[in-house]
Amino acid sequence: MSRQVAHGTVWFHEQAKVRVLDLMKAQSSAARSAYQAIHKHVLKGNAVKQYVKKNYMGLLNQRYVADAVSRVAAIEDESVLFGGKQAWMDMRTGKLSKKEWQERRNSQLYSRGDRTKSGNPNIRVVGDRLLVNDPSGRGKWLEGQLFIPDKWQPVIDCYDVRLLYRGGKFEVKVSWAEPDTPKLPTVAGAIGIDCNPDGVAVVEVTGDGNLQRHQYKREQRIQFAGRGKRDYDIKQLAVRVVDVAREARKPLVVEKLNFSPGSRKKGYRKFRRCKSNFIYRQMIDAIKSRATRKGVPLVEVQPAFTSVLGNLKYAVPYSLNRHTAAALVIGRRGMGLLERQDFTVTQDDDENAKLNLVGRGFKTALTPKAYSFLQTCGLREKPAGHTAPVLAAGSRPATGTSAGGVPAGESSSTTGRGRVLNKNLGEERLPSGLERFFQVP
Repeated sequence: MSRQVAHGTVWFHEQAKVRVLDLMKAQSSAARSAYQAIHKHVLKGNAVKQYVKKNYMGLLNQRYVADAVSRVAAIEDESVLFGGKQAWMDMRTGKLSKKEWQERRNSQLYSRGDRTKSGNPNIRVVGDRLLVNDPSGRGKWLEGQLFIPDKWQPVIDCYDVRLLYRGGKFEVKVSWAEPDTPKLPTVAGAIGIDCNPDGVAVVEVTGDGNLQRHQYKREQRIQFAGRGKRDYDIKQLAVRVVDVAREARKPLVVEKLNFSPGSRKKGYRKFRRCKSNFIYRQMIDAIKSRATRKGVPLVEVQPAFTSVLGNLKYAVPYSLNRHTAAALVIGRRGMGLLERQDFTVTQDDDENAKLNLVGRGFKTALTPKAYSFLQTCGLREKPAGHTAPVLAAGSRPATGTSAGGVPAGESSSTTGRGRVLNKNLGEERLPSGLERFFQVP
């Protein structure tokens, strides 16, 4: 099942507007109380609802309280600033008034859908009207004039509604579940995707893992445009990317990143940069949503070292930029193909020095620990060449050097990982910290 969201606008007359703002303030306060109950008083399950009901049942009904709890139930971080950190700093420096700050903290009213309650128990879409349940009287509803574009047709048997107050206007988001579109038949190959702040690199890979075509779909306006224009450009970019996969009849392959709060301090450099970039997350979500709706298969892969491998192996030979080279590695990885190590790895005399990786017109340096992870997740053993010596029975080819294989009579490491050439000593020596991974002859 996929979630669809319709964005609209609603207008209330002055008396109803004041009452809706009161409900927003009450439910937002109840949500903050629920957050304190979970993280400060360590309450769980129904105990959280009972804690909130003590102070808010006079202002809200039971369903409003339950929805307030559900708004914060998934928050794992124990240091949340409701209303936004930037808005809080603006208020402290005088850029934002206290009233405006409070409006941002209390600007949301949420109601979950329920098929047994006419689709939604508290906020209902009835044609071009939006009805908001007023707990102050039984059967009392606040009516507003609703506008949703004709292209959206919410499923009225069960839908969630989120009412927002921004810039003196009410915005409404109606979301509902739709069955997934049947997957389109595909041919061998893949479409590798590498998302960046100014666009998306799209690479088509053949069934045997070779580059077929590539392009970079650039949308520089998303870096500096306003929220509405940025959201529109990102959605249009997702449409273009998914259309490429539909025409080629190949699955999309994207990087799998965890954007949950608990992973905020984890990950490698590119992951941390992507995670702090809200545009990147919007792109990934838009592409996933569009692919699901159009029936395009989508594969998520381990994102580590895709840029490094792309630069070392494909950027110069195929005249690719670093983004399209990374997209080629992503597409191949989605097909289950690992990269053969055809680049040289050397290390200086210092045991704590980084390893130098030199490929086709590109070089980089990695710590021994990072290089070990690269071998685990992104490389395969390099087979011996036609001129390489015959391997002894039970031996395996080395993968850590540019040599074709292991000399006759010598055994390779039990893990299949090769050794690193020490260019100063003129001999093979294991980098510091990796001895436990190798079996030294």
